[in-house]
Amino acid sequence: MQIRHMTATFGKLSQSQLNLRPGLNLIYAPNESGKSTWCYFLRTMLYGFPQRERGVMAEKNRFAPWDGTPMSGIMDVEHHGQHYTIRRTTERPSAPMGAFSCTYTGTGTSVPGIDSQNAGEALIGAERSVFSRSAFVGQSGLTLEQDAALERRLASLITAGEEGVSFSETQERLKKQLNRRRHNKTGLLPALEQEITQLETLLGQHDALSAQLRDAQTQLEQIRSQMQDLQRAQGQWEAIGKQEALRHALQMQAQADAAHDLVLQLEAHEPNLPSENQLSQLQGMADALCRSLADSDAADEHAAQAQAAAAAAQLPWQQHPLYPADESALTARLQSMHVKKKSFSVPMVWLSVLLGGGIATALGVFLSRPMVALAAGFAVCSATFLIYYMVYRSKANHAASATHEQQDILQAQIDAYLQLRGKALSALQEAEHAAAAAHSLQQSCRESLLLLLSHVQPFAPSAMNLTTVNTALQDARLRRRHVEDLRQQAEKADFQAQLLYAQLPPPPLPAQDAVLPRPVITSAQVEHALPLTQARQQAAQSRVDALSGQLHSLGLRQPLEQQLQEKKAEHQRLQSEYDAIAMAMASLERANLTLQTRFSPALGQRSAEIFSALTGGRYEKVVMDRTLALSAQAQGDSLLRSIQLLSQGTADQLYLAVRLAVCDMVLSGEEPAPLILDDALSNFDDERMAAALDYLVSEGQRRQILLFTCQKREGEYLADRPGVTYLTL
Repeated sequence: MQIRHMTATFGKLSQSQLNLRPGLNLIYAPNESGKSTWCYFLRTMLYGFPQRERGVMAEKNRFAPWDGTPMSGIMDVEHHGQHYTIRRTTERPSAPMGAFSCTYTGTGTSVPGIDSQNAGEALIGAERSVFSRSAFVGQSGLTLEQDAALERRLASLITAGEEGVSFSETQERLKKQLNRRRHNKTGLLPALEQEITQLETLLGQHDALSAQLRDAQTQLEQIRSQMQDLQRAQGQWEAIGKQEALRHALQMQAQADAAHDLVLQLEAHEPNLPSENQLSQLQGMADALCRSLADSDAADEHAAQAQAAAAAAQLPWQQHPLYPADESALTARLQSMHVKKKSFSVPMVWLSVLLGGGIATALGVFLSRPMVALAAGFAVCSATFLIYYMVYRSKANHAASATHEQQDILQAQIDAYLQLRGKALSALQEAEHAAAAAHSLQQSCRESLLLLLSHVQPFAPSAMNLTTVNTALQDARLRRRHVEDLRQQAEKADFQAQLLYAQLPPPPLPAQDAVLPRPVITSAQVEHALPLTQARQQAAQSRVDALSGQLHSLGLRQPLEQQLQEKKAEHQRLQSEYDAIAMAMASLERANLTLQTRFSPALGQRSAEIFSALTGGRYEKVVMDRTLALSAQAQGDSLLRSIQLLSQGTADQLYLAVRLAVCDMVLSGEEPAPLILDDALSNFDDERMAAALDYLVSEGQRRQILLFTCQKREGEYLADRPGVTYLTL
């Protein structure tokens, strides 16, 4: 098959195109330019997306278009001289590239026999896993992993040519059958063994529970017999208790009747005896009278003291010199001592004026100057008036001073007299009030005593004063309390008798003089043993019920025994099958060893030829087993070295050699499948890169090769080489 043209909307590719030619196509692009994306796009166009991949790293999610457009692709191929156009588009977001068509190029006619499921196998000649492990070398994907389909392909080359049988698949199926029967602790045989053990355990439990149930039932019957004996004794003691209760009720009623009769006798003997409430009221009156008498005595004493104080206050009043004058006389006497003030003498004023005028006239005549005379006259007049006024004021002040001294002395005597008089009159008035209050209290006490005697003498004729009244009240209270105590005792006895009658069980009751049988054990022993025995009976019954339930849950013994026999027979059959499968796997292992001696040399020889060419003859031998574990032997070295001991570059060259050998052996056919290499030579040195490129150029004469690289050295080495197409992304 030859790939001619590809158009992709896939990952970072958006309607990107790639035109290819037969032979070696060297495609250069720097990192992150879409080389690996083109490789995966090519495989997706042929085989679609893996169905079982899930999650973010699934190819359908990893290569979702970056621009958000639906994923799609077109690939033009040539197959057996026919030109086909393969299209994959997205109709539903949940199924990217799910719509498929394969038509003849330039037409709408579908190619028969090719659909979305078998397109890759029909065009490449191998299923997806074989293509991915041989002709498709992804980035960092040179390693060769074991695959059942690839194994069948390789095995068919050295057997009858049929690809329907694979040792690993057959071994895996036999192993599954073997594991289905026994795998560590899982499988049919361990499950059966566990069921057999469980059945045997159930049968043992059934026997043990049956024996325990028999013992529990026997113990339950013994406890029930003991319970019946205790209940019989309890009934006898209950009858005796009923008889004693009846006797007690009758005795209590007799006591109540006797107490009532005694109360009636006492009340008939003293018909005038007051009640407790009346006695309390009379005692309150007596106590109030006692307090009133005390207040009366205090009032008499206070009146005597007030009379003595009044007499003492009158003595200094009566001894005062102004006694017995009253306030009006004292006031008139005080007013008579006031001095009348002298008024200004008008004649003296006129005299001074005349004197001044005369002097002024004389001076005017003498001096012939009237104004001077007038001034002199005015001055004389003023001086005369001033002298007169000063003499007048001096006399008036002397007289007034003498009068004021006499008034002050008299006023002090009057104030002292009035104060003594006021104290005497106030003390006399207080003495009169105290005497009146004492007399009023004495009268109230006499009236209260008479009233109290009128209430007490009917039941205590000897009571004549407060002392005898208190004695009578105390004696009456004692007699009344005795009667009330007897009445309360009678009522209490009557209530107890009624309560005892109410507590009696319903009739018939045993006669109070009947002779009843007495149990061997006491009533206390019965009361103590009865709940214990009842608890033991409940526990025994619960144990019997529990054991019965457990036996019921286990089922009948006979079905369990039958199941056990069936399980043992099934175990024997499966064990026989297990032994037969183990023998078949051992035979298959021996046959596989024989086949490996024929398988390994053919693939190893072809891998060694290519590996020798890639390494410039450094290695001459390659060995592998059916697990595709590789070893190589260097020129002149007697030991085989595992690929894990080789350098990374040499290991990549060995993997590439084996893949090319697998392609030669598996994907040759009339039209070999194209070889896809993504940076497969990145770890090669220049010399071995040149050797690998020379081999690929020669291989490109038989099959189309797509070599993607991020380095320019491959292009420089293959410059102007015939059969090489150089492309740049």
